[in-house]
Amino acid sequence: MSSIRILIVEDDSQLLPILATSYRKIFASLGYVVTIEQTSNVADARQLAKAAHGKPYDFVSLDVNLGDGTLTGLNVLETFNRFRSAWMVALLTGVESDAKLDATLGRSEAEDLRKKLRRHAYANFPAERLMVVEKPSPNADDAQTLLSNRLIQIALVYDEVARLRYVFRPIEVAGLKRVRAPKGKKVKRSFINTTSVHWQIRFNCGEIRTLPDMAGFQTLHRLLALDRTQSVTPEEALMSEPKTEKAETIKTETVTPDCDADPLATYFEAKGITWKGLPREEQDTLIRAALSLRITRYVELRELQDDEDVSPAEGNELDAIKKELGPLVGAAERAYQSITAISNRQKAEEEEDKDEKFGVAEMSAEGLHLEGGNYDRIGNDRRGWDSPGGQAFRARMKRVRDCLRENGFDDFATHIEKSIQSANGKWSYNQPNDIEWTT
Repeated sequence: MSSIRILIVEDDSQLLPILATSYRKIFASLGYVVTIEQTSNVADARQLAKAAHGKPYDFVSLDVNLGDGTLTGLNVLETFNRFRSAWMVALLTGVESDAKLDATLGRSEAEDLRKKLRRHAYANFPAERLMVVEKPSPNADDAQTLLSNRLIQIALVYDEVARLRYVFRPIEVAGLKRVRAPKGKKVKRSFINTTSVHWQIRFNCGEIRTLPDMAGFQTLHRLLALDRTQSVTPEEALMSEPKTEKAETIKTETVTPDCDADPLATYFEAKGITWKGLPREEQDTLIRAALSLRITRYVELRELQDDEDVSPAEGNELDAIKKELGPLVGAAERAYQSITAISNRQKAEEEEDKDEKFGVAEMSAEGLHLEGGNYDRIGNDRRGWDSPGGQAFRARMKRVRDCLRENGFDDFATHIEKSIQSANGKWSYNQPNDIEWTT
């Protein structure tokens, strides 16, 4: 059964227990395990909204006139939105018939609130998760029945919009792509219709946003859609989404100028630095100093490019760095190749040392499980061996998490880091009971 955490903000001491009893009964009939909190004033409601950041209320029933001469339920609504601490809000209003409003706010302020209530409400909270509901007049003969019917309507709407709280689904985006002309020929530009995969993403109380496709999103989609009892091997994941299935990257040819050529002289002399006539050692020092601010990021981006995992934005960034470096790009590329060669040599030496220290027979005797590329911790934090597929899978999921964090989905990235785990060489999503994904 799904759970629901409800906050009721209502200053009418007679209506408050009626709302609590009704909400509990209605949501329980829809299959929810209900927890209810309640408060009756603006200050406490705003404090609860701030405190719920990171653990939002599933549903808030919010009165408009809370007896405060300065603030109303609209201010509370804005606080819930700012701290992302409520999934859905039902704003209960009786301002049209509430005679106390004039006494509380003053006649002109009360009249302004009556005219602009809905406009302000929908400006302060996402419209698809907000209901503005009229309270029935307490003097009406069927007031209790009308109230019950409206609360049932609110609960039914909640039951629908709750399905869109956690979203990770692919969509096709239409576009145009320019058709390249044959080399050496000038022809009129032409375009063809194309489609590309993007991903709609929402986690908890954030807005739905769309990100371009990248390697790992399809694998994550598959894991989020799995039942708790199902799993996938790294090799299966990589087969269903090979490295070639990535967003198109912008590739440029590497320029490798001679460090003694005129472009370098032009580059440095434009900065007021004498180049011609300097000893080679001093020229090399100038090159290293000029590269020092950009070489670290250049190396990072070139590693991603070599792994065929550079995003379009990163490809553009690499192009911009190359353009900024100008004739120094050749020196930057040689530095990158040198760093890569040293790193590969160190890794090879480490593997040789590992093989000498832990032979297969010795590992078996130690109780390390190697079947199916399993990866275990035993003893004093010692580790077993990971299959090549497992290593690639871990790297891919890390890049997915990094991408999500870079695009404002830190909570989602932390969630999958904790919930996507491996056992016996297979990976599964350990889905919490209160999360239901729309995939």
